[in-house]
Amino acid sequence: MLNGVDLRARESLAEQIGEDSWEAQLSIGVAARSAAADRCRVRTEPMRLGSTRVARAFGIDQRFGPGADCLDQRSGSGTADCLDPVGSLLVALGASVADSVVTELSAAGCAPALLEVLPCAEFTADGTGRISYEIRLDGEVPAEQARRAVTAARARGTAHRTLEEPNDIKAVVQSAQDVHLASPPADHDSADGAAVRRRTARVMWEIGTHVLAEADGVHAESDQPKQLFGADLAPSAQEYFLAALAAEALGFADPRAAAPGEPAAAVHASGRIDLRGPYSTQDAPVGLRNILVQLLPADPTRADEAAPDAVRRWFAEGDALRLVRDPHPIGVRLVLDGIPVPVPHPENDRTTDTKEPHRAP
Repeated sequence: MLNGVDLRARESLAEQIGEDSWEAQLSIGVAARSAAADRCRVRTEPMRLGSTRVARAFGIDQRFGPGADCLDQRSGSGTADCLDPVGSLLVALGASVADSVVTELSAAGCAPALLEVLPCAEFTADGTGRISYEIRLDGEVPAEQARRAVTAARARGTAHRTLEEPNDIKAVVQSAQDVHLASPPADHDSADGAAVRRRTARVMWEIGTHVLAEADGVHAESDQPKQLFGADLAPSAQEYFLAALAAEALGFADPRAAAPGEPAAAVHASGRIDLRGPYSTQDAPVGLRNILVQLLPADPTRADEAAPDAVRRWFAEGDALRLVRDPHPIGVRLVLDGIPVPVPHPENDRTTDTKEPHRAP
């Protein structure tokens, strides 16, 4: 085992899911409930990996709107403020990229002294988003092997592919007669306008799939469950993705409108990953798919047009939703021992990936 990466176990999983497609399906869910005037509590729910139920007992305190600052996890660490939805997405992107990079380096026998990922999201005046990240590596890592690690992150990184490719986001407003809504991806011209808002994060690899992160002065951490070769120390990158969507949707539903003492609305977000994409060489989607957001009013029998209208407004205005839903060309930079290293253009960068781009099913 090198860098805390169990390559033999990963190979075993790849063989197992290659023989049984059902065992490759990973279902993930989170639930968000209002906790204060400007924030909510997002709790992870048990994952289901094929026929195996994987318990997850983490909580993420998250602001509804931008500017966030705090993570309160099972470990008890955190500050007085919390991440916002876009901050959560940046943490997820950095954690997923770090996982892909360190796995590729470990397979080549490289042990980096430092691995950092610096994700960035920029928004133009019309709300269009741009995404990029910088990978910083120090240590005895050959430049060509570092480029292969970038290729692996682009081709097999769940977060990269989720943000790069289009996603159909579906929503259900629970009421006496459930309201089903859908938000198909919007095709934007490349966002060449000047950025009016810029968000960044810093994600520092620790060991294996465990990373420490900082966004807007907020400290967070991410890890994978033991079934996916992590130490189960913190929410996974995919759970941060869903937490961002659940918290943002809940903010648009405005649970603060509930009268004092009355239960507020809640939001459940779920998605699925076909592990044959990120963990094997089979032709399967790599990103998070089948994303469903359910708004659960405190009293479904009294729900009116206000709740569906709130979801429609979220579809139109939610920054995190648009980052996940719409396709984005993602800029990638590589810095090796403090020196920028050219990386292949994305069109020529799928040497480890035989798949054509997949739309969300």
